[in-house]
Amino acid sequence: MEKSFSLIIKNATLVDGTGSPAIQSDLAIAGDKIVSLGKLDGMGMAPPCPSIDATGLVVAPGFVDIHSHSDFLCLIEPKSPSKVLDGVTTEICGNCGSSPFPLSEKTYQRKQEGYKKYDLEIDWQDAKGFFKRLEVTPSSINRGFLVGHGSLRDFIIGYENRHPAKEELSRMEEELIKALEAGALGMSSGLIYPPGCFASKAELIKLCKIVARKGGVYTTHMRDEGDGVMEAIGEALEVARQSGVSLEISHLKTAGQRNWPKLGSMIKLLEEALSEGIRVSVDRYPYIAAATDLGVLLPRWVQEGGIDKVLERLTHPPTREKIAQEIREGRRHQNNWDSIVVSAVHSPNRKELEGKGLGQLATLWGKSPVDVVLDLLVEEKCRAWILLFSMSEENLEKILPLPFVCVGSDSSLRAREGPLSEGKPHPRAYGTFSRVLGRYAREKGVLSMEGAVHKMTGLPAQKLGLYKRGLLKEGYFADLTIFDPGKVTDRATYQEPHNYSAGIEYVFVNGKLTVDKGQHTGTLGGLVLKR
Repeated sequence: MEKSFSLIIKNATLVDGTGSPAIQSDLAIAGDKIVSLGKLDGMGMAPPCPSIDATGLVVAPGFVDIHSHSDFLCLIEPKSPSKVLDGVTTEICGNCGSSPFPLSEKTYQRKQEGYKKYDLEIDWQDAKGFFKRLEVTPSSINRGFLVGHGSLRDFIIGYENRHPAKEELSRMEEELIKALEAGALGMSSGLIYPPGCFASKAELIKLCKIVARKGGVYTTHMRDEGDGVMEAIGEALEVARQSGVSLEISHLKTAGQRNWPKLGSMIKLLEEALSEGIRVSVDRYPYIAAATDLGVLLPRWVQEGGIDKVLERLTHPPTREKIAQEIREGRRHQNNWDSIVVSAVHSPNRKELEGKGLGQLATLWGKSPVDVVLDLLVEEKCRAWILLFSMSEENLEKILPLPFVCVGSDSSLRAREGPLSEGKPHPRAYGTFSRVLGRYAREKGVLSMEGAVHKMTGLPAQKLGLYKRGLLKEGYFADLTIFDPGKVTDRATYQEPHNYSAGIEYVFVNGKLTVDKGQHTGTLGGLVLKR
């Protein structure tokens, strides 16, 4: 019987996403699906169809970025170049407790103002409205969303530091159910950021019971990744234990040199939880610097009430002095202020600040580093972002091979040209997946190539419950990344982050050729993935 294919990929090294050893074989696509695996010569194919000779190349499932932040930027740059040119065919947004839905009135107005420079009109406030907008916005890659616990809390309570009243918690539950039924894959929390930092463990358990009942996943940026990291892991595991939810701990790390020795105890705690039957996994990016907003340096009480209240406190001299003293005390063991680098500011006339350390700015301005922090927050209205060099390379190399670790960028999409080329973002926006393959698999041997691919494909797809994605398997969607194992590498650096990866030769999204010989074709074949 003759078979009709859209494309045949010949002479490939197939790495199927399960972690199994690679095999030499062919693969055929028909429409948006993988329809045949195996040697295809002499199979009576008719009519003749296009083919790619993949001699010397690895064919893998398209990479799944389990931890991304392209929540609004995906509406600005449909081609998602920094993602797809790094081999990503699916990204999961709405992480760290913040999602583009539901939007409180204050947050809606603030987002409108903030994204005005991109000509982005925000014409939704709830999950249903957002997904409706997303489905008519073309994209080069697939995209799924979590609902942020912080966004739920903001929508109902605002930025108040208190427990929700019974009726308020019921409304949070209702909004969570609406988001899950609209298509959200689960719920995320950001327990280091306001307003999520004001939530109790009991509140999280109550909401996670709903997520578990609906078959979703709970991802968490834990309450502490430094001095209190062990307690934070314990809290996350207890939420999963009492709710039954499938838990993903975001960007597992040991922040601050004095906490680096805790990694062994952290791993033991996670392994014990797995043996107990708790469904826990983690994700990690292959860098030793974190990236976040400058406001994370403020004491938690300062953040209560939202941005307007923060600015009010920062401009009230006695309160400002109290804040400054608490920051100095909190960083008494971390005196290297140049380990914190300004990556982006909102004001177009302050771009010379980007790429400079806070210590360097303190010298230039003749101020203390703490005054630099507080002045920048006021001048930028809390719209300033930083890189923090606080992690251990040795620990990173211990984390990546763990069997329950996925690869995630923790970054939004970017582009070398246009409005998303601004600032000095973390290089993980461009190079996360190629860096794992090039630096940690090929060069350092921390991972096998098959193991690295598994952490980018089959493992996150299984965790998220993505339907027929993440593996090279007949009947699965033809999301494929084809790379040169000897050349794949990241080219983005902290100094020059806007550089696309090398060695990603071809990318198919739902069977559509999106990257051809390392160049974006402009194809917009991505889909919205729902629970």
